Amino acid sequence: MKGERHLEYEKLTFTNNFIFCKVMQNNPDLCKELVELITGRRIQQIVNLNSEQVIEVTPDGRGVRLDVYFEDESTTMYDIEMQVRSNENLPKRSRFYQSMMDSKALEKNDNYLTLMDSYVIFICPFNILPEYGYHVYSFQPRAKENTDIVLDDGTSRIFVCAEGSMDDVSPEMKDFLNYLSGKLSANAMVNKIDNAVKLARLNKKWRKEYMLSRLDIAILEDKIKVMSSELEEKDATIADKDATIADKDATIADKNATIADKDATIADKDATIADKDATIAQLEKEINKLKSKVTNV
Repeated sequence: MKGERHLEYEKLTFTNNFIFCKVMQNNPDLCKELVELITGRRIQQIVNLNSEQVIEVTPDGRGVRLDVYFEDESTTMYDIEMQVRSNENLPKRSRFYQSMMDSKALEKNDNYLTLMDSYVIFICPFNILPEYGYHVYSFQPRAKENTDIVLDDGTSRIFVCAEGSMDDVSPEMKDFLNYLSGKLSANAMVNKIDNAVKLARLNKKWRKEYMLSRLDIAILEDKIKVMSSELEEKDATIADKDATIADKDATIADKNATIADKDATIADKDATIADKDATIAQLEKEINKLKSKVTNV
């Protein structure tokens, strides 16, 4: 799946973010079935199904674009993310997504008890914790002193991983995970997803939308390259100027050292002159004494 974002539209798979969002948004029953498989809970009805839901709490704050967001009839929020590339920020990113969902759901002056439960689900072709090898990692806040005590704040974060070594999921989930790796099966849900993907690839309107988005990204990437090149040139110019300044500073330091040496030499000479002046003054006193004696005689 790596590098798939550069493939032709007709070769895109379910793990491509664009295809994933289109399939889930336009097939709510399929979206519901997949989430039920992942969460193990029944959903009677999907409401407010959106793909790439944008949440911005404050104009100057950081916003978030959720891949697939919906709510059910029990006032529970769901965010499903297709995460193709592995990175270390997924735990905190999932935390941020959940907090943004809460901020969106809770109106000003609302009672916290009205806050909806929420699920943040990441579907990954890789394993987020390969040293453990589970295919599904489900997280809820628990007491450190006793892990049987769950903090009932209504939050759940689930990471579904195609790669894994443990025998920890149902046959239906295995079929779905194998599909993420490119393997078809007789599983009904998997076949429905695959058929929806094929239909999405035949959709000319979506193809045009995808190609335009790729063009926008390509233009943006070119701009970033130009800006990066300009920044590198500016950095090089600044580095040269810094080197010149450093050379001048070294020259000034050398001159200051020379001046300090000369000042020390002058100070030594001044001290010598002061010693001689003191000697002369002493001699003059002695001469004056002698003259006084001669006069008295």
